[in-house]
Amino acid sequence: MKKILFFTPPPGKIRDVKQLDSRFLRLGTAYIAAYLREKGHQVKVIDALALNLDINRVKEKIKWENPDYIGIGVFTEEIFQAYEVFKAAKEISKDILTVFGGSHPSAMPENTLKEFPLTDFVVYGEGEQTFLRLVNGDSLSDIDGLAYRGESGKIIINKPACPIEDLDSIPYPAWDLFPLEQYKGRLVTNFNRKLNIPVLEIPVLSLRGCPSRCNFCFKVYDGLRFRSPAKVADEIEFMVNTYKATDIFFSEGTFLANSEHGKKICTEIIDRGLNRKISWIAETRVNAVDEESLKLLKKAGCKELCYGIESGDQEILKNSGKGITFEQMKKAVKLTKKVGIRACCFSIIGHPNETRESVNKTINLLLELDSDVMNIAIMMPYPGTKIREMALKGEGNYLLLSNDWNTYTKQEGGPLELVNLSLKDIQKLQSRGYIRYFLKPKRIPYILKHFSPGSIFKITTDLLKKAF
Repeated sequence: MKKILFFTPPPGKIRDVKQLDSRFLRLGTAYIAAYLREKGHQVKVIDALALNLDINRVKEKIKWENPDYIGIGVFTEEIFQAYEVFKAAKEISKDILTVFGGSHPSAMPENTLKEFPLTDFVVYGEGEQTFLRLVNGDSLSDIDGLAYRGESGKIIINKPACPIEDLDSIPYPAWDLFPLEQYKGRLVTNFNRKLNIPVLEIPVLSLRGCPSRCNFCFKVYDGLRFRSPAKVADEIEFMVNTYKATDIFFSEGTFLANSEHGKKICTEIIDRGLNRKISWIAETRVNAVDEESLKLLKKAGCKELCYGIESGDQEILKNSGKGITFEQMKKAVKLTKKVGIRACCFSIIGHPNETRESVNKTINLLLELDSDVMNIAIMMPYPGTKIREMALKGEGNYLLLSNDWNTYTKQEGGPLELVNLSLKDIQKLQSRGYIRYFLKPKRIPYILKHFSPGSIFKITTDLLKKAF
């Protein structure tokens, strides 16, 4: 039996006021922790972000726990903070083995080991089986999905691990290891309710994979793998009974990608009466919904659906690989609102060969769609994406400004601009888009109801500063 200590990275120095101090539970970490625990290992999670632990407090935790392994699943923008944990661990004992996982290390395992030399291993791809084989002491050369240094110091990247086909065989995420009280009122749902009524929202995964090939997204495996609808409902019931969860977020981003699968989940929720105990949010595609399915989602307790519309420019949308049309967007948003579900639209500016005109088309489309909520992200050249490949080559009119991973924040921007659109230009267009959308008279009651005066002042000041 090994002792494994998982961390979420400590808070970073760069903050974006538009993020509203939101937090989200780490689903990947919770799954791997549960899997290792089920196999007989001793597992703990230190949620440094939620607990607001600085590196000195982190170091105290490591000394106290004295683990064999420290594992951290990281996104690009937080990898420097995460590495501070590894530094602290190695100061305490060089025998503590450090393991990176998550999207950034998965996209560039070799570079991660080079850039962060105190990292002993990178688990890339789905981590459950690879991490288990590592802590079980299997021969390193035999562990698929593992990157490490050989005896000569040469970096070795083993072949990828096969995806887990039977997702029902994986135990529920180990949310009991997380400080769930710290997440009440900090998640997606709470931004749609009064701030003085915090709710506990827990993410649930009904499938793994994605059918699309978007140029701005990194994905580990092609195709879709589904959990049994009954097992998904079992998990929701468990979350309600065990953790008193009142809200669920289907976090795969492709709910209803297989229409029948999504409908069966809704039917299970209704048949068990769970729709009277929870409300839920999902992300899906505009070409995956129709009025019949939306009515079923509404009956099952769905309160909000989020759609990625990405761009209002026909050529940019086509080249993005999203595989959707403007007509599908308009129909999906209209039907969603018609059945009484809140509609949210996500967009991106800074696509390849983007211009002021094409950005304004995106803003105008958002205004025309008139969803209940919307988001304008700035394109990020994330590792493993087609966008990054283009930025490195200077294609698509791109200028890659920085590999400072701290700046890879989708609301603020930083590492990327275009020959014809500077970062300041992009931020200006983004801010003006938000102002045009949210300062419509009919949006004012929503803003006053859902955001504190302090948040309104900070966000408005930030937007006006960048817009003019």
